[in-house]
Amino acid sequence: MSPENSTPRDVSFPDHADVLVVGAGPGGSAAAAHAAAAGRDVVLVDAAVFPRDKTCGDGLTPRAIAELDSLGLGSLVADRPRIDGLLLNGWGARQQVRWPSGRFPAYGSAVARTEFDDAVRAHAVGKGVRMVQGAKAVDVTMDGDRVGAVTFSAGGTTHTVRVGDLIVADGVRSGLGKALGREWHRDTAYGVAARAYAPSARADSHWMGSHLELRGPDGELLPGYGWVFPLGGADGGAGGGLVNVGVGALATAKRPAHMALRPILEHYAAMVNDEWALGGPP
Repeated sequence: MSPENSTPRDVSFPDHADVLVVGAGPGGSAAAAHAAAAGRDVVLVDAAVFPRDKTCGDGLTPRAIAELDSLGLGSLVADRPRIDGLLLNGWGARQQVRWPSGRFPAYGSAVARTEFDDAVRAHAVGKGVRMVQGAKAVDVTMDGDRVGAVTFSAGGTTHTVRVGDLIVADGVRSGLGKALGREWHRDTAYGVAARAYAPSARADSHWMGSHLELRGPDGELLPGYGWVFPLGGADGGAGGGLVNVGVGALATAKRPAHMALRPILEHYAAMVNDEWALGGPP
C-alpha cells in the first residue's frame, strides 16, 4: 500500500470550491476524480479518516470493473480473482449464472472495502482533488434555489465553504441530504447487513456464492440472503486467502426485519463451511 493510501493527506479547509463532493466512498471519490480530470477545482470531504471500513461491499460487478477502467484504476484488480458470475442457491436448486454479456466486461472481482475505498480516494487526490478528512457536513446555506455554501464540523470548530456545484455522496442516512430536504423512503425496500472475513482454500474461486433462500438456525425462512465473495490470495497474494461471508436482510417500514444478524451470520458461515473450505470461524 502506498503512503498516500495509508496516511491522510488533508488540506486546510478552503473558502471556496468549484465542485464540492461530500462523501469519499467509491461514488463520491470517482465523481471527484472525473470532475478534476475535466479541469474543475474539486474539494472532497468525508466525516471519516481513511482507511475506513464499510460493512456492505467488496463484490465488484462488471459495471464496476468498467468504471475502474474509465478511472484508470483497472490495475487495482489485476491480481484479484476474476469472478465469472454467481453461484445461486435456493429452494433445493443450484445454478451457475454468468454475468450478462454486452457493453461491460464479462467478469467481476472483489476487493476488501477498507482497501478499495482508500484506493479510489487516493486516486482522486492524485488527480488534483483536495481532500479534507474527519469533517462532517452539518448545514447548508441556500442562494436562491441553489446551495451557496456548506458548513462542516471538525475538531470542535465549524468551517463554511462556498460552492459552485455540490455533489452529495455521503450515504442513505446523509445529514446533509436531510438538511436539503431529502427523505429516507422507508416504504420501499432497504437492507441491513453483517459480514466477516474467514480464511478459505477457495479464496481464488471464479464464482461468487449467493444463497437466495436464507434460513435461521431453527430452519425458519428469513427475509434476506447470504453471500460468499472470494478475495483471492490463497497462494499468498493480494487478498490474503480470505473470503467475505455475509448475510443481508430486506425490510420496509411496514415489514421491518427483526433479525439478530450475528447469530444468523454464524449459522450461515457454518452452513457454507464445507463448500468453501473455511479455515476458521468468522
